[in-house]
Amino acid sequence: MPSFNYFEEKPAVKKRQPHKRKPDKVIKQDSMKMVFEKFIEFKVAQNLRPPSLNKFIVLFKSLEAFHETRSEQLLYVESITTDFISDYVYWLKNECVKFENNNHVPDRMKTVGLADSSISTRIRSLKTFINWCVKKDLLQRNPFDRYEGFKQNAHEIDVLTRSELNNLLKVTKAHSNKSFKHFRDYVLLHLLIDGMLRITEALLVSPEDIDHVNRTILIRSANAKSRKSRLIPLSNKTYRLLNQLLQENEAFEGETDDLVFLSLSGRVLDKHNVLRDFKRYAKEAGIKKRFYLHLIRHSVATEYLRSEGDIESLRKILGHSDTRTVQIYLHMADSTVQERHANHGFFNGNNLTSRKRNNKRL
Repeated sequence: MPSFNYFEEKPAVKKRQPHKRKPDKVIKQDSMKMVFEKFIEFKVAQNLRPPSLNKFIVLFKSLEAFHETRSEQLLYVESITTDFISDYVYWLKNECVKFENNNHVPDRMKTVGLADSSISTRIRSLKTFINWCVKKDLLQRNPFDRYEGFKQNAHEIDVLTRSELNNLLKVTKAHSNKSFKHFRDYVLLHLLIDGMLRITEALLVSPEDIDHVNRTILIRSANAKSRKSRLIPLSNKTYRLLNQLLQENEAFEGETDDLVFLSLSGRVLDKHNVLRDFKRYAKEAGIKKRFYLHLIRHSVATEYLRSEGDIESLRKILGHSDTRTVQIYLHMADSTVQERHANHGFFNGNNLTSRKRNNKRL
């Protein structure tokens, strides 16, 4: 007999089990390269300068190089855990080869292990990227929250003495009569010492930036590292030399860049070429210390404090926004401690009791 059950339009199925949502967000995985491209776009929109942007590019390339030593899989943002960071830092310190894929660098410079300062720069850049990922909900947790950190030795700067700076000036002055190029270098050195400028700031000074009434130079915000303009006072000699250079610049024929310091072709000077020439002057001046252009700024700032200049005026001249940044020069100028100890310490000549005795030992 037929069964008088109701006919179902759809076959009966078992009831679904209740579905519980995971408390954590489900995140779509994008490759590290895709995420980093968006990050760079964000930084470009923030108007970062090329040197700052290039630090992030160097970071990305080194992260990929490190990941390739561990896995053949794609690198994802989620791969950057606390352990990943620790292993990455160890690799930078003990296994990474400097300039490994740079064909323009000689093999003798391709050594293993980065300097502590370079590693610290990579870590700071990585922190910036990770913080951005957390804000964009691309990471649920910040791996740096449990990272113990990287300890680096304090960076000691071996500055030039006043005598060494004077020798450098004497050498450049002796060459200054040979050619326009040599005279330009002499004036440039004078400005670097007198104004304690960064080399890029000096090379971008325009004739319009010189105030002939107050004898100052304007460092425009577009050319300053701090992005804040500042006025630099000039000594009489530096001001006179700058005027002489401006007169010699009038001998250029045709179009030139609107700058004080010009190459022989009338264009902006390349700081690498300036470094090459100044290294020759330093060698001739008998300077044995490692020479680089920023060393002039370090050395004169240190001498400024040794000569009882105050730290606040030095901060303004150097263009730093925070006094703490200038503390390094205060530390380097602290040779006066030794002098004061010699004069006022317990065992100095003034505190010793003067008495005579028989010179023969018993």
